[in-house]
Amino acid sequence: MNLNLASTLTSLALIALCNCTPSVLAAPSAKSFGQLPGIYDAAIAPDGKHLAVVINIKGSYGVLTRTTKKSAKKPMFHSLGDTVKPRFVKWVNNKRYVVSIARSEDYRGTPLTTTHLIAIDIETKTSNILVRPKDVFRQFNDRVVDWLEDDPEHILMAYSDESFQAYPDLRKVNVETGRDRVVKGRIKGIQGWMTDNKGIARVGQGSMENGTKKIRILNPETKKWVDSKPYPGLRADTIIHSILKEGRELVISDYQNRDTLGLYVYDLEQKKVTRKIFHHNDYDAAGVVLSKDDGTVIGAKYTADSDKTVLLDDNGTLLEQLRRLFPSYDVDFVDQSQDGDTVLVIMSAPFDPGGLYIYQAGDEKPSLLSKMYDGISGKDTGNVTATSYSARDGQKIPAFITFPPIVQSQEQFKNLPFIILPHGGPFARDSSRFDYFSQFFATRGYGVLQMNFRGSEGYGKKFKDAGRNNWIVMQEDVEDGARWLIEKGYADPERTCIAGWSYGGYAALMGVATDPELYKCAIAMAALTDIKDAQRDMRRYRGGKHAGKEFFGRAFKDSATRNANSPVNVADKITVPVFLAHGDNDENVQFDQFTRMKKSLKKARVKATYLAFDDEDHYLSRQINREAFFIALEKFLLEVNGKSEHVK
Repeated sequence: MNLNLASTLTSLALIALCNCTPSVLAAPSAKSFGQLPGIYDAAIAPDGKHLAVVINIKGSYGVLTRTTKKSAKKPMFHSLGDTVKPRFVKWVNNKRYVVSIARSEDYRGTPLTTTHLIAIDIETKTSNILVRPKDVFRQFNDRVVDWLEDDPEHILMAYSDESFQAYPDLRKVNVETGRDRVVKGRIKGIQGWMTDNKGIARVGQGSMENGTKKIRILNPETKKWVDSKPYPGLRADTIIHSILKEGRELVISDYQNRDTLGLYVYDLEQKKVTRKIFHHNDYDAAGVVLSKDDGTVIGAKYTADSDKTVLLDDNGTLLEQLRRLFPSYDVDFVDQSQDGDTVLVIMSAPFDPGGLYIYQAGDEKPSLLSKMYDGISGKDTGNVTATSYSARDGQKIPAFITFPPIVQSQEQFKNLPFIILPHGGPFARDSSRFDYFSQFFATRGYGVLQMNFRGSEGYGKKFKDAGRNNWIVMQEDVEDGARWLIEKGYADPERTCIAGWSYGGYAALMGVATDPELYKCAIAMAALTDIKDAQRDMRRYRGGKHAGKEFFGRAFKDSATRNANSPVNVADKITVPVFLAHGDNDENVQFDQFTRMKKSLKKARVKATYLAFDDEDHYLSRQINREAFFIALEKFLLEVNGKSEHVK
């Protein structure tokens, strides 16, 4: 339902814009929300004649190759199966492309993800794994550093021929044969490489086993690799977005004595920041837009309520033409032909899952190639509006509300059943985009509140640090959002639940434990439940001990605080029904977090629904499991709150 719901702190006025549907529509089935996206990724050949599209067919992904223009030629299909997750697809020349796949595995009792590149030739219709490890265990086999668009026979990749080697070589790989040669040997402490627009390695960054950050820079004058000491203002952990002018300039993120991150040019010859590209007063810069021809910076990216792109000077692109044509939609770049005259984009809106489109110079409008979800459309989903509320100490917390599709007037926005839905991470953020999880609840007749509590990224250093070293204040920000809705009369206190995935699941469980009168149920998917055990799990991975310190910050240094803020230790305080689900191959939050919480809930005699998924990762990447999750979740909500009057 295409509505615009403008919001203030004191009222939420509902303003219909266009294409509004006055009748109540039947909600999409729970199974529809369990579908994997119909399109995962797509790419266009350099000459613009062929497309490679990663598609979902009944829960199994494959790659479809077809011409960009209508043709009687039958498309080619390569199945990837239902046990792998695609990561990206990219053409390396006009007859050959690669698709990255990931697989969740159990290696000697430790869950992890392995990746590979499958190379597909559209002329011979053959495929092969591009770089296959020989007699070694290598976890990542798809790390492309540079596609070398001026060299159609090669790409640059980062990997080693030693088992569990954390510091990869930079290798030039033949895309036909897979043969390689080392162009830059590994440097201790360097995990990631960056090149200039000519494919020359210029920067390496990473960290040592003890957590010490490392950087190596190719000095443009001496051609020797050095650390950041000769360059005042550059640190080992400086975010570098691009390399310009044959390695003489770096585009970096920097505060420059402000609270938010901006984009600046650091000159390695002058050894200082020489100019500003972009700096927003309220939001951190997130990236740059580079020109297709010479790799110069033509735009900047940041996220406000939604993703934004600011083009510099008089630069314009086909992408910007689309954004002007469809101002209510997010237009996300997917790929383009070498001449820039044909682009692939994903177009969607907070109320519309959208689809994959192709747009060519001179076209009046883009052409739809495939919808993102067959069973969900913008006609039967709820709209999303940005708002904010005051936390208990006066801090403004940015938030988003998703409305049930039936809600079309301010008079209807009162006493709704509500889902409080904090994001995962926890150091991520929500924005005004299509969210299948929140739309599931909305189509069940619930309002949904998603907040960017302190610690969320993108709002500046002060806002970020306030949460990262104090998980308790993050929890309080979530709780204050629920209380705000109830005090305003928007939420029905007898039908308000809290839900979340990963950290959001942790927040849901802690929410019903610390304030059992505020919520009527908790829904936790892949939830962190035991902080001490999670820290122990992280130590099983290379560099995990120090990653754990960075992740938890100063929040849980003493055991008493860890115990008091671990859901497994406070299950006896939970008095409302709980929905707990987890995948057994979860690398992010390991499965024993689920089993420990299940044991604690049973001991406390909490009414709960438990779902354990076989051969499943942190994201429910197998469709059969995702469908089962939403079907069971719908049943749980009906048992707890009954059917909402705001759904047909």
